[in-house]
Amino acid sequence: MKTGSIFFLVRLIGATIIIWFMDIEQLALILRSINPDFILLAFLLELSGFLIWTLKWKHLVDKIEHIRFTTLFMGLLAGNCMSTNVLRARTLGGFGRVFFLKNVSQDHRHANWYATIAMDQTTNNFVFTPLIIFSLLFGFLFLNIPWWLSVLMEIIVLILFSLALGAYLSRQKVERTNIINFCKLNLQRIYNFTPIKYFRNRFGSYHIFEEIVVRNLTEFTKTYTSILKDKQALAKDVILAVLMYSFIYSKSYVLFHSSGYDISILQLVVSLSIILWINSVLPVPGGLGFKEIVMIGIYTMVGVPVNIAAIVSVIDRIIYLFFVIVISYSVIGIMRIFHINQKRHRI
Repeated sequence: MKTGSIFFLVRLIGATIIIWFMDIEQLALILRSINPDFILLAFLLELSGFLIWTLKWKHLVDKIEHIRFTTLFMGLLAGNCMSTNVLRARTLGGFGRVFFLKNVSQDHRHANWYATIAMDQTTNNFVFTPLIIFSLLFGFLFLNIPWWLSVLMEIIVLILFSLALGAYLSRQKVERTNIINFCKLNLQRIYNFTPIKYFRNRFGSYHIFEEIVVRNLTEFTKTYTSILKDKQALAKDVILAVLMYSFIYSKSYVLFHSSGYDISILQLVVSLSIILWINSVLPVPGGLGFKEIVMIGIYTMVGVPVNIAAIVSVIDRIIYLFFVIVISYSVIGIMRIFHINQKRHRI
């Protein structure tokens, strides 16, 4: 069975189970009672989150080259559009934003731009990881969930703690030559791996392949380290990450109130943190169904009625997809019309 068929089957089964437990009459009453002012506020909070994210990214990009805020905002939305709709873009990370930066800047080295994306994700994870660890701990300690799910949460928390410890220990100074030597030992194996003919066909020889990889790795390490050592810029980036997540959580809080449900802060933090984490680690492209089922399932796990959970989840996803699909495709069209992604910007 193909992967797409499996995903479709999972979505169908999940949707059937949710509909089975829903009260259609009560669902209709809740929909008619929704306050449109709260929906508008949720839209504005989503937009504010994207604007703060752009500002956060711009502070990192400015370390290399000054690019207009509006240009970066378009690049961020276009990159999110790719990550939502293209499986390999979601799996490999922000290479869409990297190619965008390469085309609108004077610096055409991918490694430097990858360093800004990596630092952006690093500070986001720094802010978000304590939330997800707390939420998982709360989940298997206090929620009435199946034993296998509790064990799974415990294992995940242990892995996250280990990663956090590893990140702390990695602050110790490591010689760059050791990193390069470690990579060289594995590059030869990758290049000679029979099924992967791309490297041999593209680079012609192993020495060319090794030279390009080592040079890019060196540039990436240099740029990433220089940003990491700038404590003022790092502190600003963390503060902006906190503000960005506050808008994300506020949007969901407003949506619950629009449907007449008074969700507690603890319920919101635990449920939404787990939802955001699951949606970020699963390499599943966009499309209605799968992520909505995840959201409804997690919300009901913390005690939210299934009708409220369904309404909030669907509206939440519609707002998000409006920005990363409707607005993003409009942005991509504007960039093509005015050749924004094909010319350089010098400020």
